[in-house]
Amino acid sequence: MTLPKGTPIELILLEGIDAGGTKEGALVEMGVLKDVKVSGKVVIPMGAKATGEVTKSRGASLLGAVTNKPARLEMTLKSVVLADGREIEIRDQDEDLVYMFTQENTAERLDAAKIDNLWNDSGARNSLTKIAQGALEGKNLGDQSAEVQNLAERLGLEKAKDLSTEPGKEVTMERVLQAMADNDAGGVDGVQAVLLAQAVGEVSDMVSSVDHKLRGVFKGRTIRATIGTPVMVWTVRDEVF
Repeated sequence: MTLPKGTPIELILLEGIDAGGTKEGALVEMGVLKDVKVSGKVVIPMGAKATGEVTKSRGASLLGAVTNKPARLEMTLKSVVLADGREIEIRDQDEDLVYMFTQENTAERLDAAKIDNLWNDSGARNSLTKIAQGALEGKNLGDQSAEVQNLAERLGLEKAKDLSTEPGKEVTMERVLQAMADNDAGGVDGVQAVLLAQAVGEVSDMVSSVDHKLRGVFKGRTIRATIGTPVMVWTVRDEVF
């Protein structure tokens, strides 16, 4: 059976990268978000690792805004690696080797109306502010996992709201908050790594939305691709299985 050239593969970042902060040449780990099938049979499973390399990283600055040199964050796509070591080469939709992160494809995916509704509750607003400020300072918010869990449930965050706060589980809210602080979903593999990244992405979007409410959004801001950011790629050639 053959997986045709140009087959789309949905990936998700397993670590965060940002313009100017991540060094050029840094390797980027991603995971396959959904099974890829041929005639009903899975040929590329959810959780398979994918790789890229940061090839352009320039942060935003006032001088850059004046000289028309905005933030840039680009990644050279490499491959999806299967369990047997086989590599499936990947490109963007235009068959370009370089994937460009932008303000649009790294923007938070949280429904703004849900944040607005919660923001009108003074208690929730205080909790959101405290958690967002702690996360942006790089603090591990593990001791606030129950509070974050409650906010996730109220916001209807699909993955984060169903996480356990009990220790012993592989993917818990405490583990999500640790991954946010580390900027890395390491320590788990396969499907669990993808589930962790999805939950981290949801909580990161919540933090980003609150930050925008507190500080506003300015045009020259940097580009930040958090854990959980989706990356859409396509296969380079026909792949026979």
